[in-house]
Amino acid sequence: MMYLKELGFDEDIINLICKNIPSLAINQLKENKETVTANINNLKELGVTNYTDAFVKFYNMFLIDTKTFDDIFSKYDREDLVAKLEKNVAIMEYL
Repeated sequence: MMYLKELGFDEDIINLICKNIPSLAINQLKENKETVTANINNLKELGVTNYTDAFVKFYNMFLIDTKTFDDIFSKYDREDLVAKLEKNVAIMEYL
């Protein structure tokens, strides 16, 4: 999971993730490093600064196919979506 550090995650957050996510999910996140990395970078490119919060709460969403992940976010107005995610990352659940 240390690849998350390269993506801007604090070590404390990585440790929190490892403690609170089931081991099966951690294995999936490790095995799908490229997909997770691409999806995190997608959020970063959109301008979402609280992408670490999004990952902590919705880590399973970052395992979906990169194109599908991108399609979820691209159907909304970029500025509006970023503003709403910054205000309340929990809206990811409803996208």
